[in-house]
Amino acid sequence: MLSSLAQKGSAQFIDTVKADLKHKPVFHYKFDSRSAFIGNRNANVWGIKIGLGYNKKIRFGIGYNYLKSRLPANVNLISPETGAAINTRLRMRYVSLYAEYVYYREKKWELTVPVQLGIGSTKYVALNDPNNHYQSAGKLIILYEPCLSVNYRLVPFVAVGAEMGLRLALYKNKMVKEQVTAPIYVFKVLVYWSDMINYFWPNNKIPKPIMNLL
Repeated sequence: MLSSLAQKGSAQFIDTVKADLKHKPVFHYKFDSRSAFIGNRNANVWGIKIGLGYNKKIRFGIGYNYLKSRLPANVNLISPETGAAINTRLRMRYVSLYAEYVYYREKKWELTVPVQLGIGSTKYVALNDPNNHYQSAGKLIILYEPCLSVNYRLVPFVAVGAEMGLRLALYKNKMVKEQVTAPIYVFKVLVYWSDMINYFWPNNKIPKPIMNLL
């Protein structure tokens, strides 16, 4: 019985997704900052995402992410000139494929499931060397980041929200000593610019394609 219910629920979900994808796509973009831990220290990863959205429920596209925090690493480089040890920090950058599905929206509440798969590189660079003269070779890293996001609209055009999830290192070179797998958490304030414009200026003549970008 449980198996049949699961199959029925899965079929209904697929039908809903197919119906959403029949709507005209609109351009979607997002800037974000996600906090996690690297080596028991808080670290921020910044990202930009661009893609397509369907029926205000499904979004997917491509993103670029990089480790913003300059955290001292546990690995030293050796200066080729002096042979002295050089303190380093971890650099991590990756391109990601992402998808986001709004599975619940009721009045002021919205629950979404954002997921992304990232492929990039990590390396050690000198901690106090702005020109990056000293750095190790880049090492492949593959990351998977499933999350759950909850948003609450305070007013029609502003919402607050939180996002929790996990960053999983599916592949990481053993030369990278830092622990990359860690919980992800985000606290956010969202401004819906098109809703704000319509709220304060309901008779505006802004073309719909432009409003879809806001």
